[in-house]
Amino acid sequence: MKLTILGNNGPYPSAGGACSGYLLTEGDIKLLIDCGNGVLSNLQRFIRLEELTAVILTHLHSDHISDMMVLRYAVQVKRAKGLSDKVIKVFAPQEPAEEYSRLDIKEAFALNGITQESVLNLGKLKLTFKDMKHPVKCLAISIENGEKRFVFSGDTGWNENIISFGKDADLLMLDSGLLTRDKSTQDAPHLTARECGVIGKSANAKRLLLTHFWPEYKAGEILKEAAQEYEKVELTTLLCSYEV
Repeated sequence: MKLTILGNNGPYPSAGGACSGYLLTEGDIKLLIDCGNGVLSNLQRFIRLEELTAVILTHLHSDHISDMMVLRYAVQVKRAKGLSDKVIKVFAPQEPAEEYSRLDIKEAFALNGITQESVLNLGKLKLTFKDMKHPVKCLAISIENGEKRFVFSGDTGWNENIISFGKDADLLMLDSGLLTRDKSTQDAPHLTARECGVIGKSANAKRLLLTHFWPEYKAGEILKEAAQEYEKVELTTLLCSYEV
C-alpha cells in the first residue's frame, strides 16, 4: 500500500497548500480519503479521476469535503460529454444529515452511509472504522491488505479509542491540529502534537505520521513536541508518498 499526501492543513489551507486529502493505492484500487479544499487539483497529479475506486470521508466538515462539490461537476460534465459513464462510490457518516444529503447527487456519486460497525472490502483491502471525539460524527479508518495495516484518526480530540484501534499499526496517521500551549480545554476537538506522540508510543505504531496542521504553526515546533514522546514520528509532506 502507498499513501500520498494531497492536503495536510486544517481548518484552512496555507499559501500554496491544501486541506485534508490522502490517496491510498493498492494495485488497481485507488481510494481518496477526505477531499478538502485544493485536494482535487493535487489528486490529478497522480491519477485520472476515472481511476478512483471510491472516496472515503472521515467526517463532513468543510475542510474535509469542500472539493466534493467540485468533483461532482467533473463527473457530471464528463458523463454529459460521453467521456465517462462512471459514478464514484462515496462512503461517509450520515451526520450531520444536512451535509450528508448534499452529497446525494445520483448522477455523480453512489453514496453510502458508514458507521463504526461497517466493514468494506475493496479488492484486497479491508476497511473498518471507529468513532472518534469531534463536534460532528467522525470515524477513524483502518485499512489492511493482509500484510500491512494503515490507520488514520480523522479529526479527533483525546480519546482512548484511537490507541486500541491503532494498536501495532504499520503506519499510524494522526490529527495534530494543536500545540499543547493552545489547548484551552480538555474537550478540544483536535489532538496536540504531544498527545499524538503519546498515542503513537502507547499503540506501538511502527511509524507515526502527523497531519492536519494549523497553517500558522512552524513544522519544527510540531515535530519537536511529538518527538519528546515518541521518536518514530514524521510530519506529512504535501505531495509526498509513504509506503505502508
